[in-house]
Amino acid sequence: MDGLGKTILVAEDDESNRTLLGLLLEHARYEVHCAGNGCEALDWMLKGLFDAVVTDWEMPKLNGAQFLALSRILWPDIPVIIVSAHAGPSSEGLPRGAFAWIKKPYESQYLLQVLHAAVHKAAPRYQEQSIMPSRQHL
Repeated sequence: MDGLGKTILVAEDDESNRTLLGLLLEHARYEVHCAGNGCEALDWMLKGLFDAVVTDWEMPKLNGAQFLALSRILWPDIPVIIVSAHAGPSSEGLPRGAFAWIKKPYESQYLLQVLHAAVHKAAPRYQEQSIMPSRQHL
């Protein structure tokens, strides 16, 4: 899978998981930005345009559910892929607005396939920074 030209935000509180995921995505030629929690992820979202987000479900300060809810309001067209050590929702399905739920540990190629599908299904990226919401809206 070739991520050339696509920018991904990784939100993961575990430093080793964040580093490994970042390296995997960089090797697949994605431009990667990393955040250690949901608040940092929102800060990154305010600074730049992303083609997709890969986020852990359980993080400090702002967990995956809270991050997903806010990101759907502010950036509804950016796909969010959730990675979690928990099996994930079964009877209730995916959390509203999530593109996919991937259980840790995951196969690298599977994650790359899901990410590839997400960035190619997503709506075109915004062309102007002025469209991005300001920090005061949070």
